Amino acid sequence: MSTPKLLHANRWVSLYEREGWVYASRRQPGQPAGVDAATIVALHGDDASDAPHRLVVIEEFRVPVDGWEFGLPAGLMDAGETAERCAARELLEETGLELTRVLEVSGTTYSTPGLSDESQAFVTALCRGTPSLRPGIDGERIKVHLLTQSGCRELLVRNRRGEAAISSRAWPLIVAVAYAGSFAGVKIAE
Repeated sequence: MSTPKLLHANRWVSLYEREGWVYASRRQPGQPAGVDAATIVALHGDDASDAPHRLVVIEEFRVPVDGWEFGLPAGLMDAGETAERCAARELLEETGLELTRVLEVSGTTYSTPGLSDESQAFVTALCRGTPSLRPGIDGERIKVHLLTQSGCRELLVRNRRGEAAISSRAWPLIVAVAYAGSFAGVKIAE
């Protein structure tokens, strides 16, 4: 394997060329591969009961697509931070909700390996609290939604009509909740 050629770098992303491919990386030059971020599948409700929960979805303005996108809370991991700790920090920052129990953590996953080496771990967790009315930091524009099963179905209809963009990380989850009414063994409110 050839050494990548650095084309451009700033604080958040580097652009490399290797073997005819140009790709983006979240890693700084020379930084070893590892999990870069945590993507949070947050289920809002009382974790001490079998009461139905709601799926936490954020709606965030995304500059590269010049529009709003429905997705999952997520964020880059700090040096030495675990996926679970990153998930708790990012969930609080982006939604105002408190992570109460981690149910599952994935291994390394990639969302666009033809464009970027960015990797993430999915953290499925229970959470509680009241969503923040001013979520996010550093200029992020975020709206928090607590979706029921029927809310997931309605969002899919809006997506098909071109009225709502959905992240490729969130779309399969929203479909699963819309049709199954549960995720990771947790019932979602109708």
